Amino acid sequence: MLLELSGLAAGYGPKTVVSGVSFALEPGQILAFLGHNGAGKTTTLRSIMGLLPLRAGEVRFDGQVLQRMSVADRVAMGLRLLPEGRGIFPDLSVAENIDVVAARNIGADAMFRVPDVYKLFPVLAERPGIRAGSLSGGQQQMLAMSLAILGKPRCLLLDEPSIGLAPNLVERMFQQVREVCKSHAMTAVLVEQNVAAAMKIADRVIIMNNGQIVFDGLPDEARASNFWHYF
Repeated sequence: MLLELSGLAAGYGPKTVVSGVSFALEPGQILAFLGHNGAGKTTTLRSIMGLLPLRAGEVRFDGQVLQRMSVADRVAMGLRLLPEGRGIFPDLSVAENIDVVAARNIGADAMFRVPDVYKLFPVLAERPGIRAGSLSGGQQQMLAMSLAILGKPRCLLLDEPSIGLAPNLVERMFQQVREVCKSHAMTAVLVEQNVAAAMKIADRVIIMNNGQIVFDGLPDEARASNFWHYF
């Protein structure tokens, strides 16, 4: 297993938001991590990334316990977070965004270099000098995805990647996520309100409700169950 959560609990201030969250993912596996707003999905991703301390439980990545590792160490190991609301430098140009992240993350063993992300998202190659904050919402999301995969990512934590995308671009974005994961044995945890689109590319579905897992199974099993009342 590449990513393993065991009894994870986390929260903010005096409030525990998630508790008893456990799952394990293999290399190349795509998890649709679903639930209503406030169910605890983003809190779980932030805990995996080290942005939020655990109150209980354990996170392992490639067999190593992560609790005492910094966010930078986790990034170096191959964990990458695409945060909700995009993770870009809005005052820098497209090329400057990519070059800043590339300088820190691209080594000799990199899977994705600058030409690769421009090939994956050609619209960015057409706008290298444009200020990132002036891009359309969909283009900003493509830039954020590019920054997340530069170097040698092994597990992508994607928080609402379809935000700002026109409906005709959502399927394309998700198919790109699937192709990248399957061709490079990269794991992905996909938090997404566009449930139908997420389930099309997922190998597994977990549904959160009030901070706990209420469903864990295959997409077809989720479709056959009465899971919609959790949204």
